[in-house]
Amino acid sequence: MRSRLLTLKIRRFNPERHPSEWLQAFHLEPWEKMNLLEALLHIQEEQDGSLAFRYSCRGAVCGSCAMRVDGRLVLACRTHVEDLLGKPVLIEPLPYFPILRDLVVDMSLFFAHYREIQPYLHGKSISSEREYLMDVSSRRAIDPYVNCILCGICFGNCPAFRLDRQFLGPAILAKAYRFLIDPRDGREKEILENVNGQKGVWGCKTVFNCVKVCPKEVPPTHAIVQLRNEILRRRLGSLFSRLKSLFSL
Repeated sequence: MRSRLLTLKIRRFNPERHPSEWLQAFHLEPWEKMNLLEALLHIQEEQDGSLAFRYSCRGAVCGSCAMRVDGRLVLACRTHVEDLLGKPVLIEPLPYFPILRDLVVDMSLFFAHYREIQPYLHGKSISSEREYLMDVSSRRAIDPYVNCILCGICFGNCPAFRLDRQFLGPAILAKAYRFLIDPRDGREKEILENVNGQKGVWGCKTVFNCVKVCPKEVPPTHAIVQLRNEILRRRLGSLFSRLKSLFSL
């Protein structure tokens, strides 16, 4: 019979106390339906108040509590403790980001990339006497990308970002695609120019790691492939137009 004792081996880092990382084990008796975030809060309240981690809504829609659990990238609030019983569980911060303290990483680069694509609607001009009505099929097309909660988990599982921190990253490129296919946005050419480069869609290795780990089932690789296709389609269209004008001379 599996032991009901939960053992978490947490990778700690506090530059004010120690110059390097260390592992610290914590033990607790979980209650029914406890999740990992609740376990960390219990440790913080009852065993070590210095333990640092990030969380906010506790409802799996804010993305704040992303971390690595036995090598898997997860949201702590969606990870059931029942699945972690039986052996010590290694808890680590998201990889590829600088560690600020314990499980808290510096997401500055992530949000700097996010700001580069200007992630808000640049609406087309329409009459002030009516609202912009969006058809159902267009709305369904952007729905998967609207679900992104900017947790950064896809970055922590992305070989392209691991090799090149200037790579915009899966979540950012998926968000760019979300605005490209939104019929209310008027930046098609600008969006494609912004992602057309090695730091954009051509830097992706298309191994679908981001799709596998996204807690909200956003398909970033699909978005990246569609962005590439649209760039190539426009290049070919421009080339055919030039050839047509040459042959018409």
